[in-house]
Amino acid sequence: MTHTGSRPVQVAFFDVDETLITVKSMFAFLEHWLRERGDDGSEYSRLLGALRRASDEGAPREEVNRSYYRTFRGVPLVELEESGRRWYREFESTTAPYYADTLAALRDHRDAGAAIVLLSGSFGPALGPIGEAVGADRIVASRPVADGQGVLTGEVERPMIGQAKADAVTSVLDELGVDAGNSYGYGDHDSDLAFLEAVGHPGLRGSDPVLRAHAARDRWRVLGSATTGLAEALPLLDATSAGQRGLR
Repeated sequence: MTHTGSRPVQVAFFDVDETLITVKSMFAFLEHWLRERGDDGSEYSRLLGALRRASDEGAPREEVNRSYYRTFRGVPLVELEESGRRWYREFESTTAPYYADTLAALRDHRDAGAAIVLLSGSFGPALGPIGEAVGADRIVASRPVADGQGVLTGEVERPMIGQAKADAVTSVLDELGVDAGNSYGYGDHDSDLAFLEAVGHPGLRGSDPVLRAHAARDRWRVLGSATTGLAEALPLLDATSAGQRGLR
């Protein structure tokens, strides 16, 4: 990761789906990608139903995540990245696709010189355009496995969920030499608890009862649920500044 200016003294970690943005990017992207391939909605409904059934039957969240990525077996990664850019343009054009308080927190951390890290079980094709738009320094996400020709195998290295997020927080802080006491984190689901407990200053967006209980007990920061468009809340980085931030 390349951060502008001197080495950051703070790091702020943001879950993406339903913490920073108002939708689950994995499913919003999947619906868009299938539609581009001619789906009338029936294939999306079938796949979504299968994933929900697995979850309802008690499959671990990590396994449901793996099942999602098997959908893309045989698809070139570059094709998904191109589709992801088109999806994001549509998404950003909707009325209020971001959570206002989360964007404000991100802006404040960025302006204070913190490194901004997006942390998500989603993947690069969906997250890359979001990271560029909000000026993130790094995206830590689930990484689908590709063969030597850049074609996805249907497997994923490690779903970025649960303990994997906490491990990623520790790894980034160690790499940057930043003490956990100078780190911030924001999430919305009980699967984010491990990473929120790994940062010095946790924050919650949403009504998850597990996180709400921790927030009340430990006096976490609680973000509101008002939504906004990006242009109204956070100036976009131009191509030069995004390149300087070394987004990856």
